[in-house]
This record gives sequence, C-alpha cells and structure tokens, in this order.
Amino acid sequence: MAERLPIRTQHCQFCNHLLLATTRTLSTLPRRAGEGKDKALILPLENNEASEATPAQHTTLLLSTLIPDRRPTLIRREDGIEKRHVLRCGRCRVIVGYHLDETHYEDQKQKPLYILPGSAPESQSMLREKRYPRIQLNFDNVDNFDNKTLRRP
Repeated sequence: MAERLPIRTQHCQFCNHLLLATTRTLSTLPRRAGEGKDKALILPLENNEASEATPAQHTTLLLSTLIPDRRPTLIRREDGIEKRHVLRCGRCRVIVGYHLDETHYEDQKQKPLYILPGSAPESQSMLREKRYPRIQLNFDNVDNFDNKTLRRP
C-alpha cells in the first residue's frame, strides 16, 4: 500500500483566512528567478480529472476563499508583456498570488499557481511562531456574578 502524503494548509498572512491545502512543502518549491521577477513560489497544479489520484501523488486544492480579479493585470517586462490573473484573499482582499494567462503556455494541461513570497504561511509555522496565542478564560468569580451589573443606569 502506498504511503499517504501529509496535507499542509496555507493561510493568509494578514487575516489568517484559510486559502489552500496541498501535499507539497512550499519552502522546497522553486521560485521565479531572473531580473525583474517577483521571486514568487511556483506551485504546480495537477490535473487529476482524467485518472484517479493515488495516495502518493501530489495534490493541491485551491479553496473558494481565493478570489480572482475580474480583469487581468498587464505587467510590462523587458522580454514583453505578462498577463496575470491576480488571486486575492476572500476576507481581506490582499493579493496572494496569480496565474499567467493561457497565451503564456504551450502545454495547456499544467498551469502553475504563483504564490507571492510571505503571503501564505503554513499553519504549522504560524503555531511555532505563536503569533496567535490561545485565549484563556478565568471563571473564578462566576459564583459572585450579579445580573444587576449588566443593567444600564
């Protein structure tokens, strides 16, 4: 039996909204390199519609919380114009990543998702940093609670 790959979840850096789930480790993914490039992480999206995905295959699930812009963004570069379809966080509307337009691909089967650096940390890294401490409530004085304190004067 094939070993199952662990699922990692990515959240928005600014509002902690869940964005995607993948079996890939984002820190090991290649980046866009070269002059004038944004050093975005290249996350390949698999097309598993034609065949059943086995547990050992990588899979990425983009959640509906990633909202694409209605119009593409044109970026002027030294080697031409790049047409991007920007993806935003569904809660805070911060740009998280983008897809390139179909005209940039010869092979229409695999179109990677480009994730901007630092925009989607992994859930485990957020817990290690302890950015979001757990709230602890103190119910020691519950017996002394009085309904009169809730009334307006």
